[in-house]
Amino acid sequence: MKRKLLPLALLFSSFVFAQQQIFPDITIQSYSPTLFLKRNTDEGGFTRGIQTQYLNGDKGWFFGDLHGSQWIVSKGDYKDQKFVINENGDVGIGTSSPSTKLDVNGNARFSDLISGGSNSWVFHTPDDNRKTLHIAPRNTANSDWDWGKSFVINGENGNALLNGKLEAKEIKVTLIPTADFVFDEKYDLPKLEDVEKHIKEKKHLPEIASAKVMEKEGVNMGEFQIQLLQKIEELTLYSIEQNKQLKSQSELLKSQNEKIEKLQEENSILKAQSEEIKNLKKQVQQILSIKK
Repeated sequence: MKRKLLPLALLFSSFVFAQQQIFPDITIQSYSPTLFLKRNTDEGGFTRGIQTQYLNGDKGWFFGDLHGSQWIVSKGDYKDQKFVINENGDVGIGTSSPSTKLDVNGNARFSDLISGGSNSWVFHTPDDNRKTLHIAPRNTANSDWDWGKSFVINGENGNALLNGKLEAKEIKVTLIPTADFVFDEKYDLPKLEDVEKHIKEKKHLPEIASAKVMEKEGVNMGEFQIQLLQKIEELTLYSIEQNKQLKSQSELLKSQNEKIEKLQEENSILKAQSEEIKNLKKQVQQILSIKK
């Protein structure tokens, strides 16, 4: 009987020793080391991970596998998830169920701490029904976000608002149709007299909003560019028409000059003939006077 109890006692003591033994530092050294956290059952919900703990027993951080489908980083225990990677590769920050490759619940910030600076930008989504994204820098004092220089994108209508200056090497605006309709033969080109009258009365071009309207309602750059192109094309037609008139006047002037030159030639001939007649008259008078 004693021989049977002795192995059981040794097994129990080794189990208790393994459960309570404290190792200040643990090193696993191998060419390709692998640490297995293996459960003793395959049934029921489960976690497999590493739980940090303070000296007083309070839990710190949990790192590990949840339900076999997520790798998580949690504060306190596995329930308060801060960082999640799903088995399909989706990453969640501040959310336990990411639905895209990167799903962030909260603001995102980018800083230049590597270069020792304090400048940074924040990507912020307000907790309201506006469905907007705000991108803003830190203010000069580095005490708060400078929303006066923010860039806002409206998710409902796609509008973008920039609270500040815009500088770009290239901006492409896509909008149809263009203003080529001006060159259609059926296009009713406004008369310059009517344009002049409109400018005197309204103080701005026809079909172009006034400065007050632009200041109050803003300007749709795509539509505004088309309107400006329309006016440039109208101006081109005016220039073509003016060139035709100038060409016609030039041809008329050339014809008149040719007529004048011809008249001058004829006048010279008549003048020469008049001189000849005059000389002949003198000769006749001299002959008559001699006969007397």
